[in-house]
Amino acid sequence: MSTSTRHRPRTPAKNRAGGNVPLWAIAVTALVAAAAIAVAALLPGPRHSRPSAAAPAPPVTAVAATVDGQDIPVRELALYLAQERAATFTHFRQKYGADDGPDFWTTEHDGQTPAAYLRERALTDVTRTTVELNLAHSQGLLSDSGYGAFLLNWQTENARRRAAVAAHQVIYGPVQYTESNYFTYVLNNLGAGLREKLTRTRAITTPDSALRPYFAAHRGDFPHQSFAAAHDQIRQAYVLDRYRAMLDRLTASAHVRVHHTVFDAVPVD
Repeated sequence: MSTSTRHRPRTPAKNRAGGNVPLWAIAVTALVAAAAIAVAALLPGPRHSRPSAAAPAPPVTAVAATVDGQDIPVRELALYLAQERAATFTHFRQKYGADDGPDFWTTEHDGQTPAAYLRERALTDVTRTTVELNLAHSQGLLSDSGYGAFLLNWQTENARRRAAVAAHQVIYGPVQYTESNYFTYVLNNLGAGLREKLTRTRAITTPDSALRPYFAAHRGDFPHQSFAAAHDQIRQAYVLDRYRAMLDRLTASAHVRVHHTVFDAVPVD
């Protein structure tokens, strides 16, 4: 992946979510008031440092980076910061013996602070996700790949669920999705849909001439089963492997631009 800053990142400036929904500019008007509260909630867990006095936290609608032309707002980046916090703390505790304390995030170890390490991991995650969402858009599975469109769909889905409960109708899953859980739900469904579409259009092919060597190389994953008996499972595993390899290639070639004035000011503690 080529980047203008050495970071790795996410999708084109089209917009990301399903259905014919308004774009990011429309979403901002409806969601900006709730967004400030939501970002704080997205960063749970033990507090490892005092709030940074270096710069004020940027607005949740500010663009922290672009991936293949797709804007990544602070609110979206915050999801990945929250996901990577525990792993970052564990890494610095195990590798450097870093203790939980007021200076945890700002103390350098081998020239890197935990805050910078966390932001880099989050950027890597959001880049791969953006690549996947862009792929879904290019395959006709997503009409709008922007985060603003996702937020509108999330609110719409929760409103639908509230109405169904009020009408005593059966719903599957939670009564209300959190922002993070709904994002994961959407991505999981898109991944499954993409794999089906890519195999149906033969972008990923599954001839036995490819499945048999895969079976031999992963024999331990199919214990006590013959090739014929495990054929469907082998095919699913092979498609998943090819799909991940495709995302790896697309992520590696993604163009990422980090807007450091915003990116470096996103709070991590």
